Order: sequence, then C-alpha cells, then structure tokens
Amino acid sequence: MAKWIVQNLVSSKLIIDAIAIPLGTIATIVIISKNKRNLANILFGLITFFGGVLAVIFSLLKESYYLLGNNNVAIWFDKLMMFSLFLMTIPALSFSIFFWRAKYKSIPRYLHVFVFIPAFSLSLWLFLDKDILELVPTKSNYGVNTQFKLAFAIISVLIMFLIFLLLVIEMRMMAKRATSFPDLRRRMNLFTYVFAFGFGGALISIYLFQFIPGFQDALQPSSLFIIIAAIIFSLAFTAALSHGKTKLYHGCPKLLIENGGDTFCMNSEEGDAKTVKVLDLGEIIERIQIDTDILKTGADNCANSIFSNSDNIVCCLTTHNPIKVLNEEVSRDEMELARAMEIMDGKKLCSECLHKIIAYRKEHKDKTNAEIKMLFLGIGADEFFGVA
Repeated sequence: MAKWIVQNLVSSKLIIDAIAIPLGTIATIVIISKNKRNLANILFGLITFFGGVLAVIFSLLKESYYLLGNNNVAIWFDKLMMFSLFLMTIPALSFSIFFWRAKYKSIPRYLHVFVFIPAFSLSLWLFLDKDILELVPTKSNYGVNTQFKLAFAIISVLIMFLIFLLLVIEMRMMAKRATSFPDLRRRMNLFTYVFAFGFGGALISIYLFQFIPGFQDALQPSSLFIIIAAIIFSLAFTAALSHGKTKLYHGCPKLLIENGGDTFCMNSEEGDAKTVKVLDLGEIIERIQIDTDILKTGADNCANSIFSNSDNIVCCLTTHNPIKVLNEEVSRDEMELARAMEIMDGKKLCSECLHKIIAYRKEHKDKTNAEIKMLFLGIGADEFFGVA
C-alpha cells in the first residue's frame, strides 16, 4: 500500500487526469447551461463531456489499477476510455448533419440514425478482440501508455480524424461567413483552433506515439491537451453564445428587398424607409444562437435576422430596437406563429409574407393561433396573403 501511495504521488499522468476531470466538468456545465434550448450547445457539451470528463475518469482509473498491479482491470478501463472517445463522434456527426441541413433543406433528417455507426463499429472491435491493446510502462515508470494493434490504430485514427476534420472545416466555414462581424469571427477562429489543437494533440498522443521514433516510451499527454482545450474552449464558446432567454430568427419582417436588389429597413427610428447594407451572416449562426451583443452593428447594416429578448419582444439584431408591425411591438408568440406557417414546399417565407402573417395576427386577436393556422391551410397561401 505504501509503495502504491509513493508511485501515485509521483505519477504525472494521474496528476494531470485529476486536474482535467473538474476542468472538463466545468466546461461541460458552462456550455450546456448557457442555453439549454439550443441543440448545438448540447452537442458541443456532449463532445466535451465524453472527451474531457468520461474518458479522463477512465484514464485515471486505468493508471490507478495498473499501479496497484491489476493489469486486467486496467486494460478494461483503458477500453472504456477509448469507448468514451468513440462516443464523441456521435454528437460530432449530429452537428455536421445539423450544419448542412441548415444550408440544404433536401438533406433528410433520417441521416441522424447513422451517426452511431462509427462509434458502435469501433467499440465492437475494441471489446471483442482481447489482444487489441497492451499497457506499456514509460521509462520513468510515472505512467503507463497504450499500444494498439496496427490495423486498429490505423483504421480508428482515420475514422476519428475524418469526422473531426469535417467538424473543424464546418466551424471554419462559420467563421468565414462572419466576416462582417469581426468580434464573432475572432471568437469562432479561436474556438476552431483550440478545438483542433486539443483534439488533434490528444489523438496523436494516444494513437501515434507508439509509432514515432523516440516517443514510444514518452508519457502520452492526452489529458494535458484536454486541459488546455477545455479551459479555452469553454471560455471562447460560452462567450459567443446567447443566454437561454434569447432566441434568434433568420428573416426580418421589416426588411424590404426590391427586384433591383436595393434593400430598405422599414423599422427605422425615423419611421421612413432607410437604405441598409445586408450582411451575410449565414443561417447556421442563428441556429447556434450567437450572443446578440456580438452581432450588434448599427442602423446602417442589416443581418436579416431578429431575436426575442427576455421580455419576449422581438428586436432587430443590428440595432436591438423592437420590431413593430401596425405600430405595435412584435411578440415572440407572433413570430413563432409566423415561423410555423413556413409550410410552402419547405421554403422560407419572404419578409413581406412574414409581415402579413404577423399583421393578420394583430388584426384578429379574437382568433387563436390554431384557428389562424387552419385558415391558412384551408383557403391556401395565395388567398391568405391577398394575392389571389
């Protein structure tokens, strides 16, 4: 027992794992709690939990049981650690489908069913092959490394690399779309680079150290990468997210787009049509619910996006002024009703159509939302919008 305590105290890997667990837990809680209604938050929170908490817990148990001399139990926890890393691919692939469906509505929802295949296949191989890995102590004996069979190492690292490379590319695309919003772009770039550094470094240390000359006996610093990534990742991600009481919507009912391409804001403080420059924000940003303060750019710009504040009043994203229809502030309930009417061939309603639905709602306060929906479905869109 005394020998184990001495070894435990000097085990660098155990110390790093012990530090990484609370940091990963805090990062997970911060990301998810920022906006519990946002799917992207939950998915990134799960990625952080599986890689920064669950995997590190099993890594710590692996190190502990190995130092106790129970190699079989240590190998079992090592496999559970890898299983946790494989689980990261599920929310990563779900986000990829979520991302591309925001751009291309024709992509079917049922693809989410297949996100479990990589994690399930790799885990099945991992647990069925008894000799798939072995634990090798480092020269310093301050920790233990994992060595995999060559075939498993190559295939699993390629699958994991490709899935998370796609995620990094998607985040980079989001940052590129935010060119007109410098603060958001800086945060998204930081988020992308840190994620790539943390996950890539952990992946290389776990899988490839055993094949790199001079690193076979070096301590695998996977948890060290996780610690660095968890701290910066949570700070960069949560600082860019809106609070749970805020919801962003793509498409403003007060933006007038003429056939010639000229764009006018019909919600100006002066009450007149005001020429504005429409900034290409990208619909995926609204889906991720970026903090509205980061996206505020002034009355001369328009992101063609709006948000509901803590009082459930819909406001302009670039000025934060309330959106008014028939000289009345638009409520979140009215905006949700307008969005629920987007049933014409799965296409987004134009600004004028959104305006007409909200105006109709205000003019017919005696009707319920269900009655207005039935009216829309019953008489058809053309007649409803007065163009029959």
